[in-house]
Amino acid sequence: MGANAQTTVQKFVDGAVLTAAQQNFSAATGIPVFASTVTRDAAFGGANKALAEGQTCYLEDANVVQYYDGAAWASVGEVSKVVQIVNVQTGAMATGTTIIPADATIPQITEGDQYMSLAITPQNASNILTIEVVMIYATLNVGYSTSALFVGATANALAAAIIGSAAGNQPETTGFRHRMVAGVTTALTFTVRNGMGGATTTTFNGAQGINLAGGVLASSITITESTP
Repeated sequence: MGANAQTTVQKFVDGAVLTAAQQNFSAATGIPVFASTVTRDAAFGGANKALAEGQTCYLEDANVVQYYDGAAWASVGEVSKVVQIVNVQTGAMATGTTIIPADATIPQITEGDQYMSLAITPQNASNILTIEVVMIYATLNVGYSTSALFVGATANALAAAIIGSAAGNQPETTGFRHRMVAGVTTALTFTVRNGMGGATTTTFNGAQGINLAGGVLASSITITESTP
């Protein structure tokens, strides 16, 4: 512990003597200084000062100033930090014919054809996952084409994007993003499916069943985990 660190926040009662050492200690720091959250949590309650909304402190191990909002401690000026990034990028060509209805229903995991997948194991269940999808494809016929993001075996899509193709066999690029709380620290597998609203053939990373640009025309999923 540093010179200013303390282990209690003293509660003064009627008749108690305020010593010079106590006064100097308070004046030296302005707010309580603790080595960690462990000593912080042990310093309040019982014979010490009761923890209440508005209390502030400084943590030496994390080098942050915190405040108590009446329910939990939070850091002052805390900035979200990137914990990890995973990515899959593919220029491989594939085709599919399974439709995703262009209607008011949420796309289902049994609809469309799967073209990409990516797994991530979150480091903290409270962290935020940002999933970014880039889909490149062409459809044989005109109409609405839906790209949808799924997690695990969950039936409903997490997010979707729709493009209306004005002409057949014209390569389209769809990009969309979904943000969510991780919720777990076990592996999550995200998949992207695509399908037209009616019967036709979709070519992923190409057109008319042909791979375009020799594999450098690439679709991708990027997942970023960050602190809240």
